[in-house]
Amino acid sequence: MSSHYRLLITSIISLLVLLFGFYYIFLILNNESSNSIKFNNKNLSLSFEIEISQNINNINDYFKNYKFIESYLVKKKNSITFINITIKKPFAKNNLNQEIIFNDNTLASFDFFDQSYIDSIHLIDTSIESLKINKYLKAMFKDLKRIFNITQIEFIDQRRYNLILQNNIKVLLPKIIDRKLIIFIDENYEFLKNNNDFKEYLDFRNFNEKMIRVK
Repeated sequence: MSSHYRLLITSIISLLVLLFGFYYIFLILNNESSNSIKFNNKNLSLSFEIEISQNINNINDYFKNYKFIESYLVKKKNSITFINITIKKPFAKNNLNQEIIFNDNTLASFDFFDQSYIDSIHLIDTSIESLKINKYLKAMFKDLKRIFNITQIEFIDQRRYNLILQNNIKVLLPKIIDRKLIIFIDENYEFLKNNNDFKEYLDFRNFNEKMIRVK
């Protein structure tokens, strides 16, 4: 067999391999485009969206593992699958533990969320262990937010909370946060703010014993 003939055979084989490779890539891309998945919002991280896509055929069981998902809806239109996910309302984020605390005390790692969503949560939990929202805080936090410009919160000894305000003033709350405390703060906060001694903190820890401290 002449060298010219061998070269021709080699070139033909190489061309066939190349064409087969292009055809294989085309089949993969065509399959992906014909089964594309679209998400309704930008709150989830790309890595979590990929995981969801990989589990699309078992989505109901898969989502049971993620308690921060309040509801979801999967619809298929033509060759596109639309996934509409509603996330529970966040309460705060703990940067130390890289976790989001939701209003129902669900915890979830930052890994599941897009950075823009994490940045949109302004209240910061500075607790060593991500805080638990007890019944007193849950009932009265809306009023506390109305009165104070709260930027940080800390769960102390698993029983009470400290608040850090925008001006770095600390508010030490008692274990029992009730309507009586809210009414007292409403009626006296302006007076307390104008107190020359009030520069560092407001201490309500002994409020139920009729005593408060300012510094």
